[in-house]
Amino acid sequence: MSDVSLHPRRRFHFAGTVPGDKSITHRAYLLAARAAGETRIEGALRSRDTDATLGVCAALGAGVEEDQGGIVIRGQGRLREPMAPLDCMNAGTLMRLAAGLLSGAGALCVLTGDESLNARPMGRVVAPLRALGARIEGREDGRFAPLVLLPSKLRGARLSLPLPSAQVKSAALLAALDAEGETVLTDLVPTRDHTERLLPHFGARIAAGEGEVRIAGGQELRSPGHLKVPGDASHAAFLLAAAALAQEGYAEISGLGLNPGRIGFFAALREMGVEIELEVQEELPEPVGTVRLRAGRLGGLRLGPQETPALIDELPVLAALALCAEGRTEVRGAAELRIKETDRIKALAAMAAAVGGQLQELPDGFVIEGSGGRLPGGRVESFGDHRIAMAAAILSLRAEQPVEILGAEAAAVSFPEFFEVFAAACAG
Repeated sequence: MSDVSLHPRRRFHFAGTVPGDKSITHRAYLLAARAAGETRIEGALRSRDTDATLGVCAALGAGVEEDQGGIVIRGQGRLREPMAPLDCMNAGTLMRLAAGLLSGAGALCVLTGDESLNARPMGRVVAPLRALGARIEGREDGRFAPLVLLPSKLRGARLSLPLPSAQVKSAALLAALDAEGETVLTDLVPTRDHTERLLPHFGARIAAGEGEVRIAGGQELRSPGHLKVPGDASHAAFLLAAAALAQEGYAEISGLGLNPGRIGFFAALREMGVEIELEVQEELPEPVGTVRLRAGRLGGLRLGPQETPALIDELPVLAALALCAEGRTEVRGAAELRIKETDRIKALAAMAAAVGGQLQELPDGFVIEGSGGRLPGGRVESFGDHRIAMAAAILSLRAEQPVEILGAEAAAVSFPEFFEVFAAACAG
């Protein structure tokens, strides 16, 4: 699959599960490789990005195999010095978390990726790691990959991390495991806390409070034996948005991760006027449950810097909803979109123009004047970005003419079965 043409549909009915959470899958693989013992991971996302993490785990000495639908990782309690550069492909989460994990491993490691990843900013994670004593070299003094990590002795420190980035926070926490003494991360802006939830599951001592996290150094991790990854809320967002746009729309998604740091999109849907119900059925290590949604009348909304960190990955699909809503939608505080797999603000502006919508770019967000109904349709370039490809797809539910997506295969980065699932739900 390269390009996909989606004819207008008016019905979308989905009931089931979605692939495993991408963020949790990355973390589960890396922690299992670092821990002593065998960990069976069920429900993990199989995609280009997460398979890159499996490759890195194997290169670092962990045993990796697929067994009856699950992934089994055998960690040795330490990481082996790799014989070649570690290829992170297009996975920014992998590169940033691996930089933290390997900073105190006592090994020479090179982290590299594809052209897109090597152009994305790494200085934000290199700076706090260097503050812990990590010796890291890279292009433009470590601002960009490839990154070279030299054997280092880390020391715990008090670090201010005002940047709202779960990846930077997680990298510092992983490095702190190998530091001498306690590390305290302060001035934390609320972000997803998957790492803080998973570390105790692997036997680590960690204390999270208001705006700070404390973690003791010199800790060994041990396998919990078994770990189940819940469904990805970001995957679910595209199916829920499709149901919200359809003339006859309904979605019920079970086994879904409902981490408080990941459900900002659901709150945004409610603000737009969508009827959505969340039911939490499990709590540890992550809250898991069922989400139900029915199509309804959509209105615009305003999101500022306080709201956007909780739904930064869902902003492309929210933009698709806003193009079809009644009224004005304004998103600010989302400059992070400029440095994703592509410049997503620019890509969203191109998507809107291609289908006959209106999106005004802002330095840190965008303004959309909703059509209040149908869009003409047209040809959309994905720019190799999985979230742009999937956001464009749901617009076919409000298009008068087909929506053609160039580079639709980009969806395989995070949701390889998306177009098959989407087509089945439209026909259901």
